[in-house]
Amino acid sequence: MSLLGQTAWVVGGVGVVGRGITRGLLQAGATVIVNSRSPERLEKLKDGLGDPNNLILVHGSLLPGYASKTVADALKNNNNNNTSTTSTSSSSFLPPLNHVVAHGAVRWWARPTPGSFEFYEFKAGCDESYSLNIRANEKLLDMSPESFVQSSAQLASLHFSAAQALIPELQRTAASRTSGSGSGGSSGGNSTKSSYTFVTGDGSGKPGGDRTAMGEINSHHVWGLSAALRKEMQGSKDLSVREVRVRLPIANDDEEQQQLLLQSRLQSVSEDIGDLVAGLASMVEKDTADDGSSLIQLDEFQDLDTKLAEYNAGKADGRDLPHYYCYQGEMSGSL
Repeated sequence: MSLLGQTAWVVGGVGVVGRGITRGLLQAGATVIVNSRSPERLEKLKDGLGDPNNLILVHGSLLPGYASKTVADALKNNNNNNTSTTSTSSSSFLPPLNHVVAHGAVRWWARPTPGSFEFYEFKAGCDESYSLNIRANEKLLDMSPESFVQSSAQLASLHFSAAQALIPELQRTAASRTSGSGSGGSSGGNSTKSSYTFVTGDGSGKPGGDRTAMGEINSHHVWGLSAALRKEMQGSKDLSVREVRVRLPIANDDEEQQQLLLQSRLQSVSEDIGDLVAGLASMVEKDTADDGSSLIQLDEFQDLDTKLAEYNAGKADGRDLPHYYCYQGEMSGSL
């Protein structure tokens, strides 16, 4: 089953894992919305994917205080005259929102900034967490209570804000399809459910890898947010909330090791994750028949391959977007 006629929003879609998620949804036929505060990263994403016509780029933030406006502008004013939205779609009409994939803490590649600046900042082209003001070298118990509060919940605050703005849109779409009052998109199937999928990780980029104390805390906060929302939405007839927890090496700073990983698989792990979440979205009724929620843990590559075989959205109209991989902070090299 494809995602043709459906719309998906990717939260955290401009880094290496987010790009893989975006690619998987696009290839399955969905119209995909990706937001970022960085126009440069949006353009890099578009160019790296071959400028697909079903990709909508939104220059805006989903942080608290900004998310509602960003979502409203993107969903209600999707045209090239909207100054807050850059659209690469050939259509000025955006169908209702069917799916959200919220990616966070699979990788944690923020690095200390040289010099006097005391926070981590974006350094690598593949970093997912450059915008978090995580202190570079401060020990946990040396932090002031104010700094701890500010730093420890940043990732969860972002994802809470995104969920608060996007889940009502998903519920409206599902309700309209159930009542027959709106199209809500069409996947070629009879699903009336929308889906919200968290894609999380251990925060280090590879199992057991080093991470900061704040990286550890932020990762667990997102796990907790996901668990709470999955429980709260359990049994919902309109919405499935799920989590894909990735404990696999996504990429390696060592080029030789990265090449060995790529040789053992048909594409990068981030792109496999993208194909999996596209499959989950396209088969949402199958995944949520019992309780409306699920946690999928990918501890081994065999786990990933098993789930890919179980949930396969396929490629709509034979679409095949460029492959990319990442090592040493650069996203490069079409496979």
